[in-house]
Amino acid sequence: MAIKTAQNKASALLKILPDQVDLQIRDFVFTEVGEGNSKWEVKAQTAKYYKKENYALFDKVQIKLTTEEKKIYTMTGDKGKMLTDKKNIEISGNVVIVSETGDRFTTDHLNYSDAEKKFYTEAPVMMESKTMKIKGVGLTLYMNTGELNLSSAIKANIK
Repeated sequence: MAIKTAQNKASALLKILPDQVDLQIRDFVFTEVGEGNSKWEVKAQTAKYYKKENYALFDKVQIKLTTEEKKIYTMTGDKGKMLTDKKNIEISGNVVIVSETGDRFTTDHLNYSDAEKKFYTEAPVMMESKTMKIKGVGLTLYMNTGELNLSSAIKANIK
């Protein structure tokens, strides 16, 4: 009896998914190893995969990037979208990037281009460290080298 009840509950859960969702996963993890042992790992509280459209949607997404030089950046956001055929990613909502040294960057959204091997945004960015606070517009983080650049309208306060 218990097995039959469990099967009925599983069937009921599957029926509440929207018709276009091909797969929904809790505690999703995806790892990609690149050139020179650079690596990025995507984790999400939930992921919905749309096979026909070649994309996945994430809730409470976290990306951990390890560069060739072993620099580590952790990026988090409320929502994410990955184009599964191109491996491009968009993160939005309370986006935070934290370096291994404790530098903290905040912005509204962040993108990843697999072809260019970079994370980037054209949105306003706030950087905070133990010794300074910097505001700017635009950010680029290169996956292979770990080089991080703020693009323009830079204003700094040094403690």
